[in-house]
Amino acid sequence: MELQQMRYVVAVAETSNFTRAAERCMVVQSALSHQIARLERELGARLFERTSRRVRLTPEGEAFLPAARQALEAAERARAEVAAAAGEIRGRLALRSRRWPPSTCRGR
Repeated sequence: MELQQMRYVVAVAETSNFTRAAERCMVVQSALSHQIARLERELGARLFERTSRRVRLTPEGEAFLPAARQALEAAERARAEVAAAAGEIRGRLALRSRRWPPSTCRGR
């Protein structure tokens, strides 16, 4: 079982669509489908019900999804801990653009 396979499962579960999940993950749909099928074989269970019109989690998929999310979060925390130990600062930075000086500072 690989983290990337878990990312793919989460993406399909969130989009309910293999094509949109592949776009989100920046891979071709066939590669994403292949990796999910490989994971399903390894687990011995189908994670998704697939029809021509919809994709939805099976009961096994519903059980797998929270554990996959937790594993991905744990992997990200582990990466952050290693980076911190190496003296790197990692995280998300949000920037907001404002006009300067604000109109209240121009004497209006």
